[in-house]
Amino acid sequence: MFRSILFVLCFVFSALDAKEPVMLLKGKLLAGETFDTERLEVWETSGDVGVVEGQLQWASVKGGAKAGISAAMLKPDGVTLESHILEYTFSYHDELYRNQIVYNDEYGHAIIIELRPEYHYVRKWPDQELLHRFEEFPDAAGSSLKPGQSYTVMIEMSGPEFLVHVDDENFLFGENYRVARAKHRLVVGFEGGEGTLDSVRLWEATPHPDWEKNRSAWIAKQKNRPSRDSEGLSEFEVKIRVAELRRQRREMDDPEYAEIVNETAAHLEEIRSQYPFYRAKPTRQNLAAQKAARLNDKNYQSMMKQLALLEKQELAYFQTLDPALLEVVKSPKKP
Repeated sequence: MFRSILFVLCFVFSALDAKEPVMLLKGKLLAGETFDTERLEVWETSGDVGVVEGQLQWASVKGGAKAGISAAMLKPDGVTLESHILEYTFSYHDELYRNQIVYNDEYGHAIIIELRPEYHYVRKWPDQELLHRFEEFPDAAGSSLKPGQSYTVMIEMSGPEFLVHVDDENFLFGENYRVARAKHRLVVGFEGGEGTLDSVRLWEATPHPDWEKNRSAWIAKQKNRPSRDSEGLSEFEVKIRVAELRRQRREMDDPEYAEIVNETAAHLEEIRSQYPFYRAKPTRQNLAAQKAARLNDKNYQSMMKQLALLEKQELAYFQTLDPALLEVVKSPKKP
């Protein structure tokens, strides 16, 4: 009888502790892996990984904490992700460089999520369309992740909205138009140190009936997250500030900035007309052609120098709008 009571209590506590989605409701399970056997039916892996006692264990390759993707789960072709929930549980033992989640749409990389011991962010990959060929950061925050602890990450995406939730300190929330696009590939990767992945699951999802009234609470929570160390992450801060200014200036129809954009776009079109491999799909042939042009083609080298000058012109204009950028750019530190 006593053992039965303990069993029931353990079940209740584990149920209370279990994480449930808040933006969406779980639907059909598209893929799941708990690493009970060494043979993985749905997911593929790469790097120095192995299944040991119900966990996928990874170890970074030689060359430092950032060297190589040490574990990756790839969504097989044939499934289109729209509204969905991704959940996985991991822990790391020492120097984690990053946990990266990459979504591809029909144009390639679309949305990239990075969770790090120092900070987290969601990044929109540069779009194929010239006027949107820049990064955006729909959300970024500090981090309180620590080695030796188990973390369950739940990623919810519906329409342009996303919620990446580890706990009430480590989460990202926002929206971007590329989140809303149908996604055809998903990669969950870890770089640096050693750690374990206990499980990974992917569901179709439907709207949560309480989300509309709960959204404002998550917006309020964003103010209480750990702050980013702007001094130690100055290059990263520059990227965020520049990306935000690019978005703002376009939305405001700023005539002075529009002139810079149009001049840059025209130059990019000229490069593409003469060198079709430029910013095209990174095939082996295109990469080889680009390398050859970069090393030996004086006209290509000249066009790249002109592009660099246009980029400096854009940054100089942004510095007039955000003088703090000037100080950060003077002595950038790598994140």
